[in-house]
Amino acid sequence: MSENNNSGECIFAFMLGGVVGAALGVLFAPASGAETRRRIGRMAEEGREKVREVYEKERELLHSKKEQVGAAFEAAQKAYRETGGSAA
Repeated sequence: MSENNNSGECIFAFMLGGVVGAALGVLFAPASGAETRRRIGRMAEEGREKVREVYEKERELLHSKKEQVGAAFEAAQKAYRETGGSAA
């Protein structure tokens, strides 16, 4: 599970770095102030969308894992009850 957590953090850090780098590139590119602001706005919106996508994927993965753990727990309880609670 920690591998999934580290993977999500790595993806987030990579995307954040890309957004920051792109914003800095736009700021230092020769363009009018209005055009620069439009570009930054577009890039910020794209960055927000990418963060939302990653968040949703991670949330779905967490929900799936939670269901798997719950099902395994219920199966273990059922098996315990069927054996009469004695150790095998």
